[in-house]
Amino acid sequence: MSGNPKIFSFVIISFNRPQETIEVVQNILEIENVDGFSKEILVINNGSEKSYGSFEAYLDNLNHEDRQKVIYIDHPENTGVAGGRNIGIKKATGNYLFFIDDDAEFEENFVLPFTLEKFKEYEKDNVKLIGFVVKNYYDGSLDLPVKDKSKAREKEFLNNLFWGGAHVIKKEVFDDVGLYTDEFFYGMEEYDLAYKTLDAGYRILFTSSINVLHKVSPEGREPERTKFRRMLENKVLVAYKYLPKRYVLSHLFMWSFFYLYKSKGHITGFIKIFTSLKERSKNTERNVISKETIKYIRSVKGRLWY
Repeated sequence: MSGNPKIFSFVIISFNRPQETIEVVQNILEIENVDGFSKEILVINNGSEKSYGSFEAYLDNLNHEDRQKVIYIDHPENTGVAGGRNIGIKKATGNYLFFIDDDAEFEENFVLPFTLEKFKEYEKDNVKLIGFVVKNYYDGSLDLPVKDKSKAREKEFLNNLFWGGAHVIKKEVFDDVGLYTDEFFYGMEEYDLAYKTLDAGYRILFTSSINVLHKVSPEGREPERTKFRRMLENKVLVAYKYLPKRYVLSHLFMWSFFYLYKSKGHITGFIKIFTSLKERSKNTERNVISKETIKYIRSVKGRLWY
């Protein structure tokens, strides 16, 4: 499954956002390329309920060269975030896989040459994944995958996490550790992949030099209570899969409190979550990460307790 080292592949999963998808594809077509490299843009329509006629018309009106860069996959059912990304990963032919949400775009023009430069610079650290800043398109607020927010002042640093809609990963990592876990329909799939990636000896670099502008479109989003339910279930399940038991218990306590706070004390939903977790954990194999990986996470001030 290893990819062509001269191809940049962009994976976009889209659900009910045809106009935003047009905008992100156009953004990718316009960013600076690297001599000798080509772009490949995979758009997975993840079982949308809205018509994508406008997006298809946009593709038809592209010039021949740009149209050849876009692969449109009209998938009949919604496979969730992880499932949609996995469809793109399997179809991608490049070794550099960029993941960006359908309601986002790159702020900087130099994403591609910068990425190559950083992979080369941090080769000795075995960096195979680079995470970017998620920046609100409208108010400029930043969302960083770090516990210690003071680190935001640093240009770049080794990290233990990344945001799913704003990163690039070498395809060889998927060859080694497997795809995104498709048991998670939405939420925490990047935590799962991060643990697998780190435990395989690869490292994650975070850079503040690349910003992904997120428009936070209301289309294609689940109700808040459903979102928080998935977050609690999946976060605890990820901890159960990869972390020592003391961290599993702390995750359960902290994220239960988070859910009750966000759902305004929705006890019925809380009970359903625990019932679901009990059943799902029966089919989940524990693959606790090594002491060396835990030591690394601590060294970069990553979160282990919650």
